[in-house]
Formats: sequence, C-alpha cells, structure tokens
Amino acid sequence: MALVATTVLEGSIQEILEEIHDTALTETKLTPRSVESLRAVALAGDLIILKSDNHLVGWGIREELRPRLKEVGLMFIKTEFRSATSFILLARELANVPDSLILATYDAALIRQAVIEFGFREASLLQVIIASRGRFVTKRLNRSSRAAVSQHTKTGRPLFAIREGGNA
Repeated sequence: MALVATTVLEGSIQEILEEIHDTALTETKLTPRSVESLRAVALAGDLIILKSDNHLVGWGIREELRPRLKEVGLMFIKTEFRSATSFILLARELANVPDSLILATYDAALIRQAVIEFGFREASLLQVIIASRGRFVTKRLNRSSRAAVSQHTKTGRPLFAIREGGNA
C-alpha cells in the first residue's frame, strides 16, 4: 500500500468533492462545507488528498481567513487507513505552505504534534480571533457550522494553535 498526499486531483473532481461533503455530513467530528466551497478550496490548491493505490483514503483543507493566513481543517482519514504514517503524511502536506496557519481542534495530541513537528505555538481563542481579524468567528455563523460547533463542545474543549508564516 503506497500512500501519497497531493493537491493534484486526478479523475473526477466532482466525485471527490461529493465524497468529502457526504462524509463531513455524517462524521460528527467534522464541520460540513458545501461542495461549492470545497471546489473553491481545491481550485486554490488547498485541498490535500491522501491516496492509496489511486483510491481516496483521506483529506484536509486550508481555508483562507485573510491574505497569507489560512485555517487547517476538515482533516479526515478513513478508519482502515489511520496510522501515524498516514496522519504525518497528510499533516506535512497541509503545513507545506509559507502562509501563517491556524489550527482549531478538540484533540490535544494534534495540538502537541503541530507544535513539535510543524512550528505551531499554542494559542487562545482571543489570539486566533485577533490574528484572523474576526474571520475565524464570522465563518462559523452559518447554520451548519453553528450546529457542528455546538455538537463538538458537548464532548470536548476547543484548542488552538498558530504558526507564523515563513515556516514551510
């Protein structure tokens, strides 16, 4: 099984976007995005896919919050392909940009990994709001995002990290 992380979308982009969209609707740890917003992210080169033997097995996105600042999100690896190797491969490709990055998660291990391996620093919600000039909050005002955040906060506490640009 050869794992590859890439931004190159071979085959049908529509099928890939629909699978990501449908998975985000059913996985409670993911915040759904519309197919249209996923397409825009993909066309900007910010949809990273993880493939094994030419099959889609995982993905993550970088969403622009403001120029030169992106939020890493929608990270998902199918259960049968979850491993430290697949996670690191996907995370490395997501972090492989010169932009500043924000990471918001409920997983303390993910924050630790981002700090150790990718040059992030732990941050508060206020620091994230300031860095994004409020965009981090305003993008979560739509109905599906509010519902996802409400569901997430029932089971965990949000954690944040920021990586200043130039560390890719």
